[in-house]
Amino acid sequence: MEEFTEQLSSHLAGAVEETVLQALQDGDELAVCADDFDFHNGIMPMPALGRNTDICSTEPGAFSVRNMQAQRLDMGQVTLTEQPNTALRLSSLGNRHDNGYHDTATNEVLPEAMQVSETGAAAIMGTAQQISPMQLESISEAGKLERRKRKCLVSVMATSLVAFAVVMGLIIGLDNGKQSQSSQKYTTPQTQSPTAAPTILANTWDELPDVTITALKDPSSPQAMAYDWVLNDPNRTFYPHWKMLQRFALAVFYFSTGGDNWNLQEHWLSYDLDECSWYFKNLVGGEQDSFLHEGSIETSSELQFLDSACNAEGQYTYFVFTENNLEGTLPPELSLLSNSLKYLEVGSNENLYGVVPSEIALLTNLEKFYVNRNSHSGQIPTELGQLSNLFELELGNNPYTGSLPSELGNLHALSLLGVGACRKLSGTLPTELYRLTNMVKFYLQGLEGLASGSLLPEIGQMTKLERFFVHEISFNSSIPTEIGLLSHLSKLNLWKCHITGSLPSELFLLTNMWRIDIDENEITGTIPTEFGLFPNLTMAWMNGNSFTGTLPGSILESWGQLNYFKINNNNLEGPLPSQLGLLTSLDLLWVSHNEFSGSIPSEIGLLNNVTELFLHDTNLAGSIPETLLDMDGLEMLTISNTSLTGSIPHDLCGSIWDMSYTCNVYFGLFTVCYDVEKVNFTCSSNDLCGCDACGECNSTGS
Repeated sequence: MEEFTEQLSSHLAGAVEETVLQALQDGDELAVCADDFDFHNGIMPMPALGRNTDICSTEPGAFSVRNMQAQRLDMGQVTLTEQPNTALRLSSLGNRHDNGYHDTATNEVLPEAMQVSETGAAAIMGTAQQISPMQLESISEAGKLERRKRKCLVSVMATSLVAFAVVMGLIIGLDNGKQSQSSQKYTTPQTQSPTAAPTILANTWDELPDVTITALKDPSSPQAMAYDWVLNDPNRTFYPHWKMLQRFALAVFYFSTGGDNWNLQEHWLSYDLDECSWYFKNLVGGEQDSFLHEGSIETSSELQFLDSACNAEGQYTYFVFTENNLEGTLPPELSLLSNSLKYLEVGSNENLYGVVPSEIALLTNLEKFYVNRNSHSGQIPTELGQLSNLFELELGNNPYTGSLPSELGNLHALSLLGVGACRKLSGTLPTELYRLTNMVKFYLQGLEGLASGSLLPEIGQMTKLERFFVHEISFNSSIPTEIGLLSHLSKLNLWKCHITGSLPSELFLLTNMWRIDIDENEITGTIPTEFGLFPNLTMAWMNGNSFTGTLPGSILESWGQLNYFKINNNNLEGPLPSQLGLLTSLDLLWVSHNEFSGSIPSEIGLLNNVTELFLHDTNLAGSIPETLLDMDGLEMLTISNTSLTGSIPHDLCGSIWDMSYTCNVYFGLFTVCYDVEKVNFTCSSNDLCGCDACGECNSTGS
């Protein structure tokens, strides 16, 4: 309504101004009533007449125009005050009736100007120039008639505009009244849509992305629906422009990602609740994320006690929608939150597709950006390299194409980078990533399409590394000795990276190590006794390599915390060391597909927590020790294709399985076998008896 009133005032002021101009040009005498009208906050500049004007009236309340400046005698005062921008309605001195000035066009009686005392009149005589009777008589009757017609036309126009303003005011007032009564969640009309730059955002229109301006022309677009929502907000006139943009951006996100179908959407698009209190977080991580990050949920658990998504100034700061059934595309309008947004976490939403918008780079305060486990396609935006404050970036498990941007090497504040299972990426692993010297957690797994080259010595620059997971990348190189410089490294995963050569002794300088995955590679040599220098080790996966020699019993003496031990599918030989019985925390022991010989150490029976004991495809001989019956947690025991003899303890029969597996030959050089599933045990040895598969034992136990 205010905007409309300003426009109306401008039209009326223009009409009055034109009348004044013509009257002055024709030499007419003017009278002014200060209380008649006051349009546009009292501001109506007098026109420049193009020549010096010296017209005034001694009539009380008269207006004097002298030298293109407006002067008025304020009512009740005796001094003449200069107010060159004062807006007043002017009317002719003619047709005076009773106690007011009568407008010949509208027959409207206007208030009469207040009388000035004789003293007041005398005070202005020296300034105001009277028009003599002779001058007035010189004005032709034809001129007067023409001026009266013009005044009549202006009066009709003014009256019409005033009437229109009253009607519009009533309509707008009723509409606002209806809006103020509604506190329910907004429902988008199906037909309304802006067709031009919205007036409510006119002052900040330049801040909107070009794609937004284009999308607003489509009534069905999320941007148009969001604008409609903002337009119908009964409180919008009270918001500063940054808050208007903030609410617009959030509404676009809601409509772009199927907000009506979110798992959790409490209070979203509610007019009667500030957007800072709308639902903004999901702290439930998926099982796959839990496995990927070794059992620790990476979602922002520090937010769990926050009641607001905003900072103290009311600006949106935390945007956490992990696993919330988002469906649609990530809108570029999120960049409108650039002044405040720190966390943008929308991972584990498999129906969130489309490209990651390059406008995300405008979120210069962003610290966490998670879009992992979605369905984003296209190229990873190179512009992400501009997020200088970013310290966590999760992009993994999306069907991206193209290459991994080298610009990510510019994220010097980055402490976590995750690009996992993006199997369509091609090109090479950017060497610029080794410049990320603040990196703590480095996850680049499942990038089979990369022709990466070597695991470079530059890794030694990343001295803050604690986790280095780069599995399923074809390095085709040995582990550089510079890895010994990573004194904080506790988790190393090089699974299926085509690592060659033997393990460098510098690796064992990393005494904080508690997980090492070097399985499915081409590592040669013996298992170093220096493994005993890893007293905190909980997981050792060394299967699927070409290790030779024996399994040193000495390294087992310091592995009291070990949970998982896999050395299957190697070329190890000799007896199984009795020190295996010291691994009392062990859950899984795989020693299958080796050349181990001798008997099964009875000490293995001390491993009460072991659920899987794989002994198949070895040269182990002798009888199965009765101590295995003490393994209360045992669920799977494999003994097929061995040289074991004698009877199988009856109580073990329910735990004995065979493994169905497949083997593949890589490059014609090495064989990797994968255990696929457990199958019912079939006795493959004529020297075993017991259980249904091997038949009953005779009196001699054979």
